[in-house]
Amino acid sequence: MDKKLHIVAITAFIKDTSKDKFLVVKRSNHEIAYPGKWAFAGGKAERGETILTTLKREVLEEVGLEIQDSTRYLKDYTFIRPDDQNVIGFCFEVIAKSENVKIAKDFDEYRWVTREEFLKLDYIPGMEEEVNAAFL
Repeated sequence: MDKKLHIVAITAFIKDTSKDKFLVVKRSNHEIAYPGKWAFAGGKAERGETILTTLKREVLEEVGLEIQDSTRYLKDYTFIRPDDQNVIGFCFEVIAKSENVKIAKDFDEYRWVTREEFLKLDYIPGMEEEVNAAFL
């Protein structure tokens, strides 16, 4: 694979319809970055996509949910994947139109959680910053 300058990732802090809980997914042990860790749905922006288009596509592909058009920027982040690819990411709060989750094969499990429940999970380092930003 040709090494890219960087990968742009867009992740979704997905609130349920009552806005009491948010969705996390457990990454498969076969994933390159953070196998077996809890994460937010999201993925790489494709050429020509806007942030909202990427959010809608990735959320639908990864957890089978449609989201409302409104978003709120929470935080940006960066990390180097084990394959030495640089990732620049942006996390946005979105609201699900339903709670009928259908996870993709990249994930082993999903949960709608409260902030307190989330903090007890084995999540990707730094995710608590997005969670804290969502509750400001």
